[in-house]
Amino acid sequence: MDIINLIVIGAGLIGPRHASHIYQRSDCRIFAIVDHSLNGPNIASKFSTNLFKNLDEMYHYIEENNLNYPDGAIIATPNHTHVDFAVKLAEKGINLLIEKPLSSNALECKYLINYLKDLTDQGRGVKTLIGHHRRFNPYIVYTKQQLTKIGTPIAIQGSWCLKKPDHYYLEKPWRTDVTKGGGTLLINLVHDLDLLLYLIGPIERIYAELLPKQREYDVDEGAVLTISFKNGCKGTFICGDNLVSPFNFENGTGENPNVPFFNTEGFYRIFGSQGTLSVPDMKFYYQSQPGWENPIDVDHTISKNEETNNLGTYTPATSFTNMSSFNTNMDMMMNDEFENQDNFFDIKPFDLQLSHFIDLIRGQDKVNCTAEDALMALLCIETVMKSVETGKPEYVPEIQDLK
Repeated sequence: MDIINLIVIGAGLIGPRHASHIYQRSDCRIFAIVDHSLNGPNIASKFSTNLFKNLDEMYHYIEENNLNYPDGAIIATPNHTHVDFAVKLAEKGINLLIEKPLSSNALECKYLINYLKDLTDQGRGVKTLIGHHRRFNPYIVYTKQQLTKIGTPIAIQGSWCLKKPDHYYLEKPWRTDVTKGGGTLLINLVHDLDLLLYLIGPIERIYAELLPKQREYDVDEGAVLTISFKNGCKGTFICGDNLVSPFNFENGTGENPNVPFFNTEGFYRIFGSQGTLSVPDMKFYYQSQPGWENPIDVDHTISKNEETNNLGTYTPATSFTNMSSFNTNMDMMMNDEFENQDNFFDIKPFDLQLSHFIDLIRGQDKVNCTAEDALMALLCIETVMKSVETGKPEYVPEIQDLK
């Protein structure tokens, strides 16, 4: 399987970003863009590929010309359409990278998980990766590796606060419809809750209160959360998309080309029994001799600023993506064996995610973010919404209890 053929479904905000990363690689090809909007022709032309308005049109073209089905598909459509597309693709044996959230509701997620399991039991299984791409952000990769320094995680403090422009909501009507996955909690908070699950562990209980609304749309603008993890760690989190603030993932890491980089400190602070880790500035605070009468020491592992952050340009991380697997790459980098370690924090998370997806298709790696992982993040979001309704702390359901 020398060249991996991929399709991108959706030519909105995220689909073209996926396509640009595929286009930069020599080991895969964009077989087609699948999109019925006015954006479709321009995006397909930009990447010199086929355009189909829907999957049936693409399948007809493939069968009429006696072609192989694509090796994989990236589903980057509105949240409420993810499961339907996934079922139609998996039936044809096409491997899946599905943008987060996996669906707009938990029961649809569980239906898809069971459907994919049935295909596997029949010997027709496909590889499925959920696009919680921030798990592949170098800052998060590094944070995950450094957590052992803090000892036992005791508490975490986090925020995702910025101001979205008005046109963001005017461009896509579904963003103002909670039944279709709209609102800040479903669109944005799901990212951070997934990272908290990834970094700290399963969440047991959440209490949430909505932030005051400033827009007229019938969707939330964010919430304040108190979180209890199953391992005993406690946390607080503020999520808001109508606040002027640099304390958010996009400003702090510079990963989104639409949001200017800002040298943010501490949009996450993880407090432990032996020290505190601040993200994305990656400062580790500790004491050689514990006790408030003793000085605080600081290890500042990395430094990133406007001069070194080359926003607006894109260089594919070919020296990284040509290596054997995402997990092997991470182990090598953390063991100081990766020759380009100084440039690691400039590698694009979509590069690492795409590299991992290709590894999965080739059978060279294990899934970094499963459908079950994505369902747990969505269950946490639904628990947030339930807490808002009841005004009380609510327990996060177990997957096996969903009916």
